[in-house]
Amino acid sequence: MKKKYFGTDGIRGEVNKFPITKDFIYKLAIALKLFKAKTKNVLVGKDTRISGSFIENALNNGFKSVNVSCDFMGVASTPMVSFYTKLLKYDFGIMISASHNQFQDNGIKIFKKNGEKLSDFEEFKIEQKYELIKIKPTFLNLPVLYKDSYEKDYKDYIIKKFKNKDISKLKILIDSANGSVYKFAPNFFKHLGCDVVSYSDKPNGKNINKNCGAMFPKRLSALTLKHKVDIGISFDGDADRVIISDEKGNIIDGDNILAIISNYDTRLGKNKPVVNTKMSNLSFRNFMKRSKIKLILSDVGDRYVIEKMKKYKARLGGEPSGHIIFSDNGYCGDGILTAMYIINIFISSGEKLSHFYKGLYKKNYQRLINISTKEDPIKIIKEKEILKIKKEISSKKDLDLLIRKSGTENLLRIMVQSSIKSEVDNSIKRIVQLVKKLDG
Repeated sequence: MKKKYFGTDGIRGEVNKFPITKDFIYKLAIALKLFKAKTKNVLVGKDTRISGSFIENALNNGFKSVNVSCDFMGVASTPMVSFYTKLLKYDFGIMISASHNQFQDNGIKIFKKNGEKLSDFEEFKIEQKYELIKIKPTFLNLPVLYKDSYEKDYKDYIIKKFKNKDISKLKILIDSANGSVYKFAPNFFKHLGCDVVSYSDKPNGKNINKNCGAMFPKRLSALTLKHKVDIGISFDGDADRVIISDEKGNIIDGDNILAIISNYDTRLGKNKPVVNTKMSNLSFRNFMKRSKIKLILSDVGDRYVIEKMKKYKARLGGEPSGHIIFSDNGYCGDGILTAMYIINIFISSGEKLSHFYKGLYKKNYQRLINISTKEDPIKIIKEKEILKIKKEISSKKDLDLLIRKSGTENLLRIMVQSSIKSEVDNSIKRIVQLVKKLDG
């Protein structure tokens, strides 16, 4: 079973290049109907990319051709699409976003009626249905009408989880990445009485994730210190991930967030396993072992985290990138919910956030290299010389190696980590030279 269009997080690519074309998206809508014959209504949200409108139009036309109605949220976060798909029992929820990518890219994330993303098998079956469609798309000038009732229930849901905590004395900095929560996030925390400093909240269709948001932690650290806030919060374009800064400018990434929540939030409990990916830092793994918390490692990608969470009945999982997943939240990453968990922990303790960061661990040296290849990255990974060097490096004590194909871009990703910097640098150099040789 090998998928052609879906990656680890939906379908993604450069706008107006296959598969992010009007014809493909039109047919994808029909394929969803063929996959689930009883489909009657779908919910569609988008981030702030200029290309969101043309994808909305293509979906609207495709679904209309098979008598499926579309309700449009307008600009909304990925977790909001998941939440309302489940709450209002839509047959599918669709988020138009390329997550942390720049505006030139866009994509589609699909949710089932229960608010969860499609499985690999379901995506494969939808691709099979797509291949059967031979009709030529017909595009009409259909109206896209936005409803304004897709915020209150979601906001109330999060607040209810932390209803006994007064956070009104907090000063918070928010970097919305000029993305889907550019209005919602600042207003949410203002509603709770916080003093909010808001950045990257003026999207123009082309500035999403541009030198801002979760991909630029150093910026978050500098702004947190500049404005002397209690916590800095930085989202990606569709707000399913978050990176946090404490009041001293220390960056709290996905590994740190999992460590803090699993150790200090009694609702999740120390007796429950936690899932992280093979990208997690070795120091994090050792910290979890010392904390006597069972850690399960998954392949890279939130879908694989979720698979392990379900298998081992874990309530908490995530990735170093800041995708944090709670089992009671439709298994969907949610930046705002994650930030609220962290705020709840340090507010309840009466300590500053830096107190929890200080009590964690010193990260091992870790390097990640991305290589664009002419050959299929999968083919290179399977070469005998690559397998040999992987075995050699992985056999060394306290040295961790991961070579994989990106699930969202046509790249080969190489990660090496160790407590010894020279070991990492030498290993990276050897692997990069070998990849370039094999790639011609």
